[in-house]
Amino acid sequence: MFEFIAMYMSLVMQEAPQAVAEAPETPSWIRKQSDEGKLSLDIASRKYSAEGKPDLWLIGVSHVADESFYAQIELLLDELDVVLYESVRPDGARPPVNTSPEHAVKSTKASMEFVANLGVKVAEEFGTIPESIDDIIIDASLIDRRFGGWVDDASIDAWNRPFALQAFPEESAFGVWSYGSDGAIGGEGSAADLFVKRTVNIKDVFADGVIQIEEDENVNMQAAFAEMLELEFQLDALPYEEPNWFCSDLTIGEVNELLHKKGADTTVIDSLSGESLTAKLSADLMKLVPMLDSLAGGGVVETVKLLMIELLSMEDSMELSSDMQPELMEVIIVDRNTEVLKDIGVTIDIVEDLNTIGVLYGAGHMDDFHKRLEVMFDYKPTEEKWFTSMRVNPEQSLLDEKEFRRLKMMLRYQMHKAKQANEAKKSNQGE
Repeated sequence: MFEFIAMYMSLVMQEAPQAVAEAPETPSWIRKQSDEGKLSLDIASRKYSAEGKPDLWLIGVSHVADESFYAQIELLLDELDVVLYESVRPDGARPPVNTSPEHAVKSTKASMEFVANLGVKVAEEFGTIPESIDDIIIDASLIDRRFGGWVDDASIDAWNRPFALQAFPEESAFGVWSYGSDGAIGGEGSAADLFVKRTVNIKDVFADGVIQIEEDENVNMQAAFAEMLELEFQLDALPYEEPNWFCSDLTIGEVNELLHKKGADTTVIDSLSGESLTAKLSADLMKLVPMLDSLAGGGVVETVKLLMIELLSMEDSMELSSDMQPELMEVIIVDRNTEVLKDIGVTIDIVEDLNTIGVLYGAGHMDDFHKRLEVMFDYKPTEEKWFTSMRVNPEQSLLDEKEFRRLKMMLRYQMHKAKQANEAKKSNQGE
């Protein structure tokens, strides 16, 4: 059971070794609480203030949690003018940029590919060819609450003109157009038209008189994990479609490029997209938990939650769940945080009448944010709120009090051994 839980720690909560050296005054972001015989895992949200700047909230989250946790988080977010949220998005999902004629063409083409590919997904999902970009935006939002905003961002070319969409119903196809730098039909070089065409395989969902639903092979592991534990999945629970919410993160391609540059293991990209073999096998394993729960007469789900709370509340819990390379963690935490800090600076500079900013990110990112906000913007914490992400009654688990104490001792011992192994590895690499 322990190995099963450890496998998911990096995906469920982005708790990571700290990218910046620890300081005594660094506040905690995760705590374990005991109240009326129940154990809970609490996550902090903190407000930061600086003279002449809007207040900024760092809002730590777990990617799966109780419904009440997300309800409280949403109430806090509703009060904020701008929300910058975490999500490594596909290549082309950002607005194209015009740093040079060549790059303008390249980034516009990448965004056209993204919009067209998502257009295929929504067409096959809903059984109709899109007739406009708005059709893709609306339907994509029904599949994933983030997608509509991403299409909206990406569907304006590097010369600030909206993409055009043309449907070819007789071919079960559609095309996405940009008319280049001159905005007119024809042209050469950067003024040449750009065109991406996609054919859609529209299935008859009522074939043989029975509704045919094809399951998605790329199971979203975090959503499956949430369902298994009778919890909510963050992407389903929070309103990513709100107009003042903006994705502030790197793309898959940017993460991959940084990992290659730093010599880190790039298989993390599969984990981020949920398409690795491990993710698929793990999703199948998770299906066994309800069956085990039934065979044991209940208690398996509570046991899993209990182990999660113990693991995630331990200092340096990530060292136990995965042998993370320093280069990998630098990309996952520091480089992605750097993107957010850039967006904070731009938001402060260009948004008028701005009173509040929210940064919605995994709790493992928060120590690095905390330290760099003061250095870069003179922000200091002025208020904090704690929200309970999950709660469990240990008496409902499969572990009695003696077994639970033994388990905690085992976990701490394995944590100690993992830290020793990592230190030895770093020492050998330095020789």
